[in-house]
Amino acid sequence: MILSEHDIDISATVSPCDGHDSELLIRFVTAAELAAARVWLDNWQRMLPYLVTNRGLVPPTLPGAIAQLPKQSQRLLDFEREFASTDPVLVRAALFGLLHDGRASAQELRTQSLSLLTSFVVTDAHL
Repeated sequence: MILSEHDIDISATVSPCDGHDSELLIRFVTAAELAAARVWLDNWQRMLPYLVTNRGLVPPTLPGAIAQLPKQSQRLLDFEREFASTDPVLVRAALFGLLHDGRASAQELRTQSLSLLTSFVVTDAHL
C-alpha cells in the first residue's frame, strides 16, 4: 500500500525485482481515503493489543460460548456481564477475535469510537 498526496498513474504495473513473471499488486491510498477511515483504524489500533497480548490466554471454549448467544445486537458491556465470571479482558479478546475472523460484525466501529456501548453481532456459531 502506498500513501500518496498526489495523483499517481496507476496504469503502470510494478514487477518484483527477483526476476519472477508475477506482478506485484500495489494499492494506492490517498490522504483523503485514509482520513475517511480514521475512526475504523483507530478502533483496530485499540483492539489489536487485546488479540496479541492475550493470544493463548483466552479459554478455547469462550469464543464458542459467545457465538452461542442470541444472534442479536449486543453491547460490549452486555457480553462482559454475560461472562462476568471471566476476566473482562479475555471476553474482549475473544469477541475482538471473532470480529477479526469475520464471525462477528460491529458497523458502529467505522464511525464511532470503541466503547462499552459499541454493539456487536456474532454471526457464526460454527467455531
